Amino acid sequence: MKLEDFLNSKSIELGEIKYLIKKLKTSQDYVMIYLEEDKIMIPIETYFKYDLKNLKGLDDKLYNQFKDEEILLKAYRSCLRKLSSKDYTVKQIKDYLYKSELNKNDVDEIIDKLKTYNLLDDEKYCISKSAYYNNANNSFRQIRQKLLKDGISEELLDRYVKEDYTKEYDKALNIAAKYDKTIKNRSLRAKKQNIINKLVSSGFSLETSKNVLDELNISSDNEIELLRKEYNKAVNKYSKKYEDYELRQKVFAALLSKGFNTDDIKKILEV
Repeated sequence: MKLEDFLNSKSIELGEIKYLIKKLKTSQDYVMIYLEEDKIMIPIETYFKYDLKNLKGLDDKLYNQFKDEEILLKAYRSCLRKLSSKDYTVKQIKDYLYKSELNKNDVDEIIDKLKTYNLLDDEKYCISKSAYYNNANNSFRQIRQKLLKDGISEELLDRYVKEDYTKEYDKALNIAAKYDKTIKNRSLRAKKQNIINKLVSSGFSLETSKNVLDELNISSDNEIELLRKEYNKAVNKYSKKYEDYELRQKVFAALLSKGFNTDDIKKILEV
């Protein structure tokens, strides 16, 4: 605040005093005005601007003005609390503020203030989050989608989120190796297809997914044993309702759906 503005603020002309000031309580960045039946939180700058310590009370105009400032101050302080725990983008904070039914000018004012104090920085957010997602084995496509959803611009994404085939391959290989250990009671064919589906749904290209699968060299030494196991399960399940040809067809379909080889299924059905 300019000195001349501060000095000019001393000569405030009030209308009819309708709200007597009972007490003022100052904090680091705000002042609480206690009135007879109300209290208002205002920025510390407003306290000095209107020389509140020398005011006996407020007229309607000043009261309404302070009430409007209180809404903005509380919204701003709410943003500070959010930003103290984690980083947010400009879009995320704007969306949060609009839920408070603030108008565009009010929201822009708060956003500008947060930017001034370097509390909102989409560029830093993009750099930090993309590094975090990379370490978490997120694919290039996943990272872009997540950051776009957060509100990061295409310009920043093009600058800081670049596709690296070697890194993509290593991340896909990492995910596939871990996922392979979780797949139980599946045929070799079904197991491979599950891994491919997992990688593609995670944003990796089909080509990368297939190359990774080849390197893993997945095998199933107990394929026939597993087939017998699944065969017994299917027979127990369907024999309660079906028999003869219908039972055979149900069991055949169940085993085929789990990726077992057609010839192997036929052989076990003939035993």
